[in-house]
Amino acid sequence: MVVHAYYEGDARVRRYAESLVAGGHSVEVLALHAKDKPKREVLRGVDVHRLPLSRRRGGTLRYLFEYVWFTLLCGFLLTWRARRYDVVHVHNMPDFLVFAALLPRLFGRVVLLDVHDLMPEVYCSKFKTSVRHPGIWPIRLQEWVSHRFASACCFATERFRRGAIERGTVRETRSIAVMNAADTTLFDRHKHPWRGPAPGEFVMLYLGTVSHRHGVDQCVRVLPLAKQRIPGIKLVIHAKLSEAEGKPMQELQDLAKELGVGDLVDIRPPLPLQEVPAAMSRASVGVFTPHLDVHIDMALSLKVPEFVAMDVPVVAVRTSIMTSLFREDEVAMFPDGDMQAFADWLARLHDDPVFRQQMVEKARRFTRDHAWENEFAGYVKLLERLLSRPVAAAPARG
Repeated sequence: MVVHAYYEGDARVRRYAESLVAGGHSVEVLALHAKDKPKREVLRGVDVHRLPLSRRRGGTLRYLFEYVWFTLLCGFLLTWRARRYDVVHVHNMPDFLVFAALLPRLFGRVVLLDVHDLMPEVYCSKFKTSVRHPGIWPIRLQEWVSHRFASACCFATERFRRGAIERGTVRETRSIAVMNAADTTLFDRHKHPWRGPAPGEFVMLYLGTVSHRHGVDQCVRVLPLAKQRIPGIKLVIHAKLSEAEGKPMQELQDLAKELGVGDLVDIRPPLPLQEVPAAMSRASVGVFTPHLDVHIDMALSLKVPEFVAMDVPVVAVRTSIMTSLFREDEVAMFPDGDMQAFADWLARLHDDPVFRQQMVEKARRFTRDHAWENEFAGYVKLLERLLSRPVAAAPARG
């Protein structure tokens, strides 16, 4: 597997890799080198190779440098080892990282491109433009050639897959959707039963990237309204940050001070994946509050299924992907920017424990319907079709 990310922090990549190992397969991962991590180690049976490059948030040129350099590094290693692998599974972004597997593909190996996000929509979101803008054309072109080069494509949502098929980058027969499902062996509500915060507290928990488009400012803006109705409310943020990043976080802290709620915002270090379930079990609600745009409308944060698996009620911005996956009585949804509706949902979940319990029980339907075993089974069938032979599947998990 090839991924331009820190392996230990990418739940989707880890799920694939560990499930394949559980089925008796040998899995190597080429990934970025996180600080204080060894160049190579075996994690739960997965042989992780960390290449000499770390992620650093910056402008377009920084992203382009990282993408190109990482592609070249991986391409060199895969060229050297071209005959070693049966399958090379490449995860975007970028899409063109799939060309690191050029020689294995020429030798007849299966090359999969796993589309975590549609790149044109991501960059439209970042730069607040449309997919028809001339500046997006190069991104659309690299998407087209990358999807066409791969033996097949896996998409993180069916919405992503349908979008790619509609614009002709991939054929329906060469694509599947493998949804970001919660790892119920880790996010297990029985091992980490919900116990809530300390008496007298009401904790909104946010886990993930802090930026304007991720909408964490809405969690701050709601506090002046919510604190009048919910004694002890506070926002706890475990932010995923990159080296030299900090401006979005500072802007968030400045906003909290400006609104007079600086004392209600608790910013903490990022959590290792293994510690996330325990943190969720101490939250009153989980929040997913991005600002709506062409990408956000079709992107599902993995944190939502994880909160749901842990019996934590979710308050989220209403997007088309959320309404297609969750029923109105399973997740509390409000229109982007409607702070009054956001505050009303928080107050109801605080004031009515029976309603809260009913919501989390109904939301378990999503975890059953989208169990990882079912999603992974579709991936195994794709491998069998491409390899023209049976592929041992992982034993049942969760």
